[in-house]
Amino acid sequence: MNTPQQPQTSDLIFIGKWTPRILFSLDERPHRYGELRRQVASVSQRMLTRSLRKLEETGLITKRVFEANTIAVEYSLTRLGKTIISPLRGMCRWAKQYRKVVTAEVSIRAATKPTAQEILEILPERRRT
Repeated sequence: MNTPQQPQTSDLIFIGKWTPRILFSLDERPHRYGELRRQVASVSQRMLTRSLRKLEETGLITKRVFEANTIAVEYSLTRLGKTIISPLRGMCRWAKQYRKVVTAEVSIRAATKPTAQEILEILPERRRT
């Protein structure tokens, strides 16, 4: 029986590395697209657009279109979006506090990880040939 795969909560909210920067920028005040692009300077236009769409789909931000002489778009946090800011700040504090520990763990695990050649050498089938 095929059942549709349920998205994980983390898939819905934490869609990429740009999400916290976008949300923190919008927590200050609503921003137009160009303002967000300048605030999150290292993000590509494509990735920013993709991230904004995903955040809008999840209900964390809202997009408002102004039609005057030119079309302007403004993004802002929704009520739901405002509720994620405090936990997100807590996660950022944790990451900053434990950055050295996590980096050390990654280094240790990378140093003890066998290479593909080492794995092939210990496989029984490879020993016989």
